[in-house]
Amino acid sequence: MKTIGQPGRLENNDRGRVRLLGSVAAAALLLPAIALAQSTTPSTGSAGGTAATSDSMTLPAIDVSADRQRDANPPTTVGSKLPLAPREVPQTVTTVPRERIEEQKLITLEDALRQTPGVTVEPIDGNRLNFYARGFEITNLQFNGVPTTLDDRIFVPPDLAMYERVEVLKGPAGLLNGMGGPGGAVNLVRKLPKKTLEGYGELTAGTYSNYRGEGDITGPLNESGTLRGRFVGAYQDRNGFQDWTEQRRGLGYGSIAADLTPDTTLTAGAWYQRMSYKGAWNLPAYASVVGGKAQLKLLDVPRSTSLGEDWNLDVFTTKGGFADLEHRFDNGWAVKLATHYIDNDMDRTMAYAYTPVTPGVNRTTLYAQKVRYDQQQIGADLSATGNFGLFGLSHEAVVGANYERVKFRNRSANAVGSWSATQNIFSPDASVAEPAWRDWQRDNTTVTDSWGTYGVLRLRLAEPLRLIAGGRMNWWQTKVDTDIPAGTADSSASVRGKVTPYAGLVYDVNSTYALYTSVSQVYEPQSYVDAAGKVLEPLKGRQYEAGIKADYLGGRLHATASVFHIEEENRPQADTRYPNQSIYVSGGKARSRGVELDLSGEILPGWDVYAGYTFTRAKSLDSSENAASAFTAIAPTHQVKLWTNYRLPESIDDKLSVGGGINAQTSMYNEFPSLNYARLTQGGYATVDARIAYDVTEKVTTAINVKNLFDRTYYQRIGTPQSGNIYGEPRTVLLTLRAKL
Repeated sequence: MKTIGQPGRLENNDRGRVRLLGSVAAAALLLPAIALAQSTTPSTGSAGGTAATSDSMTLPAIDVSADRQRDANPPTTVGSKLPLAPREVPQTVTTVPRERIEEQKLITLEDALRQTPGVTVEPIDGNRLNFYARGFEITNLQFNGVPTTLDDRIFVPPDLAMYERVEVLKGPAGLLNGMGGPGGAVNLVRKLPKKTLEGYGELTAGTYSNYRGEGDITGPLNESGTLRGRFVGAYQDRNGFQDWTEQRRGLGYGSIAADLTPDTTLTAGAWYQRMSYKGAWNLPAYASVVGGKAQLKLLDVPRSTSLGEDWNLDVFTTKGGFADLEHRFDNGWAVKLATHYIDNDMDRTMAYAYTPVTPGVNRTTLYAQKVRYDQQQIGADLSATGNFGLFGLSHEAVVGANYERVKFRNRSANAVGSWSATQNIFSPDASVAEPAWRDWQRDNTTVTDSWGTYGVLRLRLAEPLRLIAGGRMNWWQTKVDTDIPAGTADSSASVRGKVTPYAGLVYDVNSTYALYTSVSQVYEPQSYVDAAGKVLEPLKGRQYEAGIKADYLGGRLHATASVFHIEEENRPQADTRYPNQSIYVSGGKARSRGVELDLSGEILPGWDVYAGYTFTRAKSLDSSENAASAFTAIAPTHQVKLWTNYRLPESIDDKLSVGGGINAQTSMYNEFPSLNYARLTQGGYATVDARIAYDVTEKVTTAINVKNLFDRTYYQRIGTPQSGNIYGEPRTVLLTLRAKL
């Protein structure tokens, strides 16, 4: 049994930090060394097969062009595995490309999805979080198209240093992911080795003692480029805006690609990410009774308030590896086998506020808990994609099968005796000693296997009309073994041969506009258990979507306007009778309707824009208290997101670029039927970001990013009277120096 000690704990973290800093430093030192080696290695032959003379050599091609190479709307595979342009997909798709990630200083997946139209990010605590689209949770996470399960109990957003872009499909994505919910899917596209030598190093410093280093180098490992590698390293050390809060995050990633034949490529890699967090994220709320009626209000304490103890600590580690083998046939077809292994761990020792605050008394009681989560995921996907002719027209097809196994172990314990600590919310004291801990009071393991076959056809019914039709046959089984409490009955559930169909139409009105419609089914078995240890019934539902897509300015600017209607039942909700114990109940039926508008690309040379508006009307269709208030806190009725960046023309100063953005939403609230429908409410708010950058040389750029420019105070999450209310981040300033090869 692994426990979190007290003395020496930070020393262990320091040793880990030194190792990670060493990795980043090694990358920085290797970059110029590899560049020198690549530029001085003699060639043993030429492209024509003749040998090089002793006084001649062939240097690797290095692209030194200063032209802007970017694509805000690249072909994506998140919905069908076919590399389709956005206008060819009969659902709403948004891409966050690499250049935008760098411009806005989007460090983690959380940062990227906060900028994605139609997506809401809800923090669970100081590190873990949920993603929602159209009011429903996004549980489908892909890595280069291979599906995994996003489990919010242990998921910490990945560092984006190792990814090329983020693709988001909104709406059901069960066709390739297996059986999935209606929220959508997120596909993280890894950085892969390249045949040309490229690289960069970056240093960032900012408010709250925020320091980060990041490096990336890729290039050929042999003269012909048939063997190539890539290494990415990043380390960040920062304080939180709450008192005595600090976070340390490190990442190391390496990959190698080998052309076994001109038509066969093997790509493999591994990564390690570690994040430690010391702090207290959680705030309760005011609760009182006036005239026999409950009154609730969010705390008005400073944003720096920490209601916890100095020994609070979360440690998350993620490590994994992947191997992909692809063969391309002469007839345009390709077969690919993609595999991965992911290991996630979380150790938590935490005391946090868990009682409402009486106005005037201004005190809350802390709850203490120790938790250990372990999760292992194995995934494999075998697919074939290509074209075929029928009735004189060309069509595309995908056939494949995939498998996933997830093993999750959940252990938790409370303090020995009746440990508690009371704090004044306006003058908290974090000096109460860490308690002795009980042996594990809960210990269960859930093993879930899912596998299935799928097929997608993109048929050209006529020159302007395409039918996208597909289906998947699913098998799924889960088993929950409970060791503690003793005597708890094991439980299991399974699905055999469940078919999830999908259909969509795309009609090209002309070279600019395309109309589309689609219908997709929701069917998602759940591994959550209720108080009796029984696995919850599967989620069920359906989405209808229709809209128009447009490509302007030769495809440089893409726009989408869509309407959607979603219905779902058997929603899981935490059982409020068992706080912090991962016990759930089915929350009943729900419905969501809305409109989305999305614009992305280049509106003028050097002027990029990413903008979105979402109208969502999501509601519960039953009276269950567990389901009655969720949508109002995670699906604001109106949401606007905008980012734009402009590089000044050469006639003024093409070395200078300026950017700015806004995230705005209407109010959100949680309502509590047991308290006479009293509400906790955060009014509508908007935050503004800004950026200015200057190219010192062709290879060196310096930039300043300001987030929440006007220092807007708001709650980014609305929880309950006793806990779960979390402030948004105050104004922050980041200064970045970036150098490219």
